[in-house]
Amino acid sequence: MKAVTSGEFLNEFTLYADRANEENETFVIQRENGKHLVMMSLDDFNALQKKLYLAKTQSDNN
Repeated sequence: MKAVTSGEFLNEFTLYADRANEENETFVIQRENGKHLVMMSLDDFNALQKKLYLAKTQSDNN
C-alpha cells in the first residue's frame, strides 16, 4: 500500500490506475481535508468483499 497526495494522484492518475490494475497495488489518497480515500483494482475489491462475506457467514454459522 502506498500513500500519495491528492495532487500527485490527479497529476498521475493513469499511472496509478495502471499500477492498481496490473500490479495489484493499493493506494491511499491523502486529502488536505483529512477525508482520505483508497484506490484499488475492482478485482482486488471484489476479492476483499468475498473474504468479508465468507468470514461473516462462517461467524453466523458458529
